[in-house]
Amino acid sequence: MPNSLSERLTSTRSLKERSAVRDCLILQYRRVALLSHDPLRLAVQPCHFEKQMEYLATNFHVISMKELQQHLETATPFRDGTVAVTFDGGYSDVLYTAKEVLERFEVPATVFVPSAHLIERTRFWWDVLEDVLIAGDSQDGLAIELDGEPLCWPLTTQHDRFRAFEDLYALLSEKPPCQQREIVAEITRSLDGSGEERDNHATLSIQELRKIEEGGLITIGGHSHNCTKLSSLCESEQMREIGRNKQILEEILGHGIEYFAYPFGDQNSYTTTTTRLLRGLGFTLSCRVSSDTVCVTGATSRYELPRITIRDWNPFTFYRCLTAFFGQPGSTAEREPARRDHYGDQNPCC
Repeated sequence: MPNSLSERLTSTRSLKERSAVRDCLILQYRRVALLSHDPLRLAVQPCHFEKQMEYLATNFHVISMKELQQHLETATPFRDGTVAVTFDGGYSDVLYTAKEVLERFEVPATVFVPSAHLIERTRFWWDVLEDVLIAGDSQDGLAIELDGEPLCWPLTTQHDRFRAFEDLYALLSEKPPCQQREIVAEITRSLDGSGEERDNHATLSIQELRKIEEGGLITIGGHSHNCTKLSSLCESEQMREIGRNKQILEEILGHGIEYFAYPFGDQNSYTTTTTRLLRGLGFTLSCRVSSDTVCVTGATSRYELPRITIRDWNPFTFYRCLTAFFGQPGSTAEREPARRDHYGDQNPCC
């Protein structure tokens, strides 16, 4: 992967060509919070999020997922500078921090929510792993057995803890939900539950999910039941993950759920079987993570809508991200081509 910002902003299409196509850029957020630890870079600080939304509302045409769908169905070109905002994961700070900002600037958004945590009121396994490894105080090291192979990590230094988290995250991401929970529970026992929950990792409750939709600006979408990598599951397990998620969300909200986002999001996190199941269950759009834009010419599959991941950027870096796709807001002047894979880099988390 290129290292410099200029290298990462090189594009295969010129801005003039992109302007003629009038694509839509979908932004992917996860959390709006100030965290002590954020190893997966999930969070945007509230002050940065507010500035980002203000910039979007002032300079771009922000549409809802429903409006995006209408453009695709009717092949109606997007306006210059069209953007859609989405969130993954269903953390409660989307309600308590992000919603007020979205409403103030009248920015519609879609929040893709897994359903297990609505019912079980538990934290995501990677948040538990963060607390016991990175925020924990054990100096004894970690030794576990995984798939019959003994594995061990020192935990003496901060570097050791980061390495252990990174290795275990990569390993556990490929496991089914039941194994993820068992392994994290074993790690917690091994370290005597030494983790300290320094950050608020609360996910939405049933009541909070309903509150998010109040006002009509925010739409809820599906994200599988356990927020698991669907490509790691067989067809019947995928069907249970997706179908149960849809059923629970619809029962809670009292209306249909049409939109879906693949947990983890990259092209290896779902299969053609996944997209077929989504169609069969009545989903009309689904999103992945990719450094590209949505066009209405038929080149974009409605079940693989690309989104770019937004990080905790200050206003100028956010400006550079958007101008890499659109140029100056409202301008069709051709600029120096820019690569986009930096801004669409695939965060390993959902």
